[in-house]
Amino acid sequence: MRETGRSRTKGKAGNPSFAKGISRGTPVVSRVTSMELLKGVHVIETYATTTLLIDDRLILVDTSADADAGKVMDYLTHIRVSPKDLSTIFITHTHPDHVGGLAAIKHGSPAKVAAHRIEADFIARKRVYDGPSGPQSHPGTPVDVFLDDGQKVDGLEVIFTPGHTRGSISLFDASHSLLIAGDAARNESGVQPMDDRYNVDPKQHRESIKKLAKFHFENAVFGHGAPIKGGASAKITDLAKHL
Repeated sequence: MRETGRSRTKGKAGNPSFAKGISRGTPVVSRVTSMELLKGVHVIETYATTTLLIDDRLILVDTSADADAGKVMDYLTHIRVSPKDLSTIFITHTHPDHVGGLAAIKHGSPAKVAAHRIEADFIARKRVYDGPSGPQSHPGTPVDVFLDDGQKVDGLEVIFTPGHTRGSISLFDASHSLLIAGDAARNESGVQPMDDRYNVDPKQHRESIKKLAKFHFENAVFGHGAPIKGGASAKITDLAKHL
């Protein structure tokens, strides 16, 4: 796998902080850096971390905000990947910092869009989202693959983790012992629940964290905060014990 560059874009004041580099403890740091976290697993520094899986597949998980679509495309170009080569774009939930860039990235790409069926109409803008952070303004994009708990698509196992939104999902990649948490949890100055101001059901959100604690994985990527390389499931388990 090619060596990848590191972005030096400054964080935005007032936004949730991102952790620079990889978490191997309890960092108090500022942001994620675009990099190849594991062989075949890239994390792209955006407002909400975008994950790219490259093996015998080309999969993108989340597209961040509309303003970050160019940053995602630039990173793909940097590692010599074309959007036309993408097979699937997974969306973990309908918040604009995860789905806002979808229309721009999907334009000209044959990639299928995959999301939980509860989120599909919100992503396509067929329904007005009525949960916290309010109505969405992203361009609607149809969902091609409707996901359910336990389903396996492109080698990823779907974990239904509602609470942040009604149809939030996380993804488990056994081939890399990797949890792609979405916003089921965050790793900003330690692994924590998401801020309840943005959770549609705080109690259900915590139950979803307890559900993740039943899985074993060495590595984890979060929508907000530092990725964890090694010992990730122990951190989720410890969080679940204190909820």
